[in-house]
Amino acid sequence: MERGSSIRYAVLGSGSSGNSYAFYDGRSTLLVDQGYSLAELKRRLASVSIPFASVVGVCVTHLHPDHVRGIGTLARQTGLPVYFAQDTPVKEAIVFARLGLPSDTVRLVPHGVSFPIGPFSVHCFPTSHDSGGSVGWSITQGNERFMVLSDTGVCSDTQREEAKEADVLFLEANYDAQMLDKGPYPPMLKRRIAGTWGHLSNDQALTFLTESGFHGSHVYFVHLSDTNNDPMLLERQVESRYLRPFTVCEKGKTYQGSVG
Repeated sequence: MERGSSIRYAVLGSGSSGNSYAFYDGRSTLLVDQGYSLAELKRRLASVSIPFASVVGVCVTHLHPDHVRGIGTLARQTGLPVYFAQDTPVKEAIVFARLGLPSDTVRLVPHGVSFPIGPFSVHCFPTSHDSGGSVGWSITQGNERFMVLSDTGVCSDTQREEAKEADVLFLEANYDAQMLDKGPYPPMLKRRIAGTWGHLSNDQALTFLTESGFHGSHVYFVHLSDTNNDPMLLERQVESRYLRPFTVCEKGKTYQGSVG
């Protein structure tokens, strides 16, 4: 990365209605997840002044619809490569087949091995979620490193090491434990959300920040439940335990920033 240049990034949206993250170096854009229609993806990219034509690939965290709803259409219409953890089609064969991806657009990659996508160097790491082959992603361009960690019921030492090296972290804070416990969901769904293969609570997310030693420039709290969480509540919880810059991302809204 040339001196004086910067990387722009955006939470194009997060939550149950759709998830996508964009990383743009002025020429090339890498997406993590694509849970929107193609028209909506283009609209959201345009809203943060990122050209759709700059997209060079998509990295997928897992196969739940809010993360991959638009993957098939994007790949069929553009031929862009789509990257998955190598065990995804084995563990989720039926769901994977339903995406309708042209075979020449599919890239299967091992955990922890860095590879290039345009000017970016990326690698994936395992997460704990009820979708086979679930992973998070680390993205490096020049001296800047980003980490997307969402949809995981528990955190691992590998994830903590990844966060320690990140400059910007996108971290799930899906639910407040008391809101989930007292909320309208049936007991089985509550157990699924709070279980090993579910989602991170606000407290788990904040504990992860402390345990990982994250000291980057910004953390974005993402994938908030609109039933079992509240942005203002989370902001108060973060302010009481975390002193560095942060943003709580409300469901469906777009946020952007830059580094470098």
